[in-house]
Amino acid sequence: MAPFVRRAVATDQAAIEALVRGERLNPHGIEWPHFRVATHGHAVVGAVQMRRHRDGSRELGSLVVSSEYRGRGIASMLIDNLLADQLGPVHLVTARAEAARYVRWGFRAIAPAWAPRAVRCNFWLGQFLGGAVALLRGRAPRRLVVLKRL
Repeated sequence: MAPFVRRAVATDQAAIEALVRGERLNPHGIEWPHFRVATHGHAVVGAVQMRRHRDGSRELGSLVVSSEYRGRGIASMLIDNLLADQLGPVHLVTARAEAARYVRWGFRAIAPAWAPRAVRCNFWLGQFLGGAVALLRGRAPRRLVVLKRL
């Protein structure tokens, strides 16, 4: 049975939170109505959200696939599904080393200063706070980049 991507429902909330927190992603705004999930049988094996910020900007966020389901194209299926009905710009904050993966969806790197305020805040929080936490845990900090899709 192949994984299936659908809009999240209320009963997916706990599984979404577990996936996001398990990968140490930004836990802000983890609310099921903003998510698409990938399921295998009855299990939620992946998730992605469209953050809608107060400044009107939108940000693809919280993309996560359970470790045992990686390498099967599930992340691509989630992104395809999420972006299918999105008109206008969408932003994304990701590790610089991962940025090239998003070119196929039309994302291009931009200077953080050109991003909407809310996206800029997520970038700087991730860059500095995430970097400090990584250093405290003996890991190298990830360099982040802001991407924009028109």
